[in-house]
Amino acid sequence: MSSKNKIYKQVKNYRLIKSAFIGIILPCLPNVTNHVYAGDNSTAKPNILIIYADDWGWGDLAYHGHPEIKTPNLDKLARSGIDFHKFTVGNPVCSPSRTTIVTGNYPARHSIHSAISTQEKNVAAGIANWLDPHVTLLPRLLKEAGYATGHFGKWHLSLHGSNVTPETPRPEAYGYDEAAVWTGPGTTVWENSSFAGKEGDRTIEASYRTAAAVEHAINFISEPREKPFFVNLCIHESHTIVSATNDDKLVYPDTPEPQRTYYSAITRADRLIGNVLEILTELGLEENTLVIFASDNGPEDPHTESSHVRYYSVGDTGGLRGRKRSLYLGGVNTPFIVRWPGITPEGLIDTSSVISGVDILPTLAAAAGIPLPSGYKPDGISILQAFKGQKFKRSKPLFWEWRGPHNKEANWPQLAMLDDDWVLLMSQDPWQVALYNIVNDRGQQNNLAKDHPKRTKKMVKRLQQWKSTLTSSP
Repeated sequence: MSSKNKIYKQVKNYRLIKSAFIGIILPCLPNVTNHVYAGDNSTAKPNILIIYADDWGWGDLAYHGHPEIKTPNLDKLARSGIDFHKFTVGNPVCSPSRTTIVTGNYPARHSIHSAISTQEKNVAAGIANWLDPHVTLLPRLLKEAGYATGHFGKWHLSLHGSNVTPETPRPEAYGYDEAAVWTGPGTTVWENSSFAGKEGDRTIEASYRTAAAVEHAINFISEPREKPFFVNLCIHESHTIVSATNDDKLVYPDTPEPQRTYYSAITRADRLIGNVLEILTELGLEENTLVIFASDNGPEDPHTESSHVRYYSVGDTGGLRGRKRSLYLGGVNTPFIVRWPGITPEGLIDTSSVISGVDILPTLAAAAGIPLPSGYKPDGISILQAFKGQKFKRSKPLFWEWRGPHNKEANWPQLAMLDDDWVLLMSQDPWQVALYNIVNDRGQQNNLAKDHPKRTKKMVKRLQQWKSTLTSSP
């Protein structure tokens, strides 16, 4: 049975379970209400679903103008909510970007400067072996406020694989009631899944990881409960290895490689995301569920050799300069779609609100009516105003630090600052500086540093001051 048919069968089964629960079991239970399935906005706290993609470029959506890739479910999501064009992640690679989402802080504050690797490599790069589970965390805040919390899919906030030690904290230590992951310790997505047996071969795994994670997410969402849920669904696409089955490729019969495999993988992910969104509708949860779709960073650098692991990594930045590992917008400006029925306007394309991954924690806490802990200092701000479609102007600039490789043309910046319409990129010294107006020059082709010396000097000083606040500064 194909992965598509398996997921659809899963959805059908939950439809039957839901009907039985509501029509037969629920009325017989004392002191139990069915508000979870009410389908209205009467519940004080919304359900929250974050779908976080991996290396998915801003241009990898039909809704963003890609001429060939088919993403009907994400296009529909965008048409029913807000498509934010000026969303940036906290770092151009995985671990620090994800750290930003769950902490509301710049990742360098937690010594997560790049992808967490082996202990030896982490020590050499000054990277923590895992995110401290005792800091203020989004899942724990939501859990303590009465949410059922689940993480399904990629983890990469700690040591993983053969590098896991007995001390390595599992996802549950971060506030998740349930978790099934890859690139992390604890229960894998293959366990208790109909896709068990697909693990072992990296190429085969890549075609089924998201399907397995989606199955776990559907299981979790479909559990009858009175409390709201928070699900962090971290899909595989389009991280290497990019892989597609023969069935996946039927959607693009005339497309040459390597595009055929890449497009097929993206469309498969879109279909699986559609399955999750469909179960919300089936269970009457859609109206009271805040859904976010985003990506952790820009697309991977492709390789021309067909035998290379990155041969199929042909993601699209939508004309933005730079890719993964770059502080240019192509590395950090990713898709960001929000749907919250009754709150977000339908079909709004927001090209002005400057928002960031550091804003997710304070915003979702505000959406759930949760006060931030005393002593906690987020680097982000609540952008609930923007979620409501209201005019929003950021009250403070955004900053980045990148300590990874600088072997690509657009990977040279080590520090960056975004303030209103201006982005400053610079090296640590700073011996190299670039200034761009991203309203007039979204592709960042015209360096205006020499044309605006006062602005450049002021932003360099501010960026250096921010750098000095990082406890993990070298």
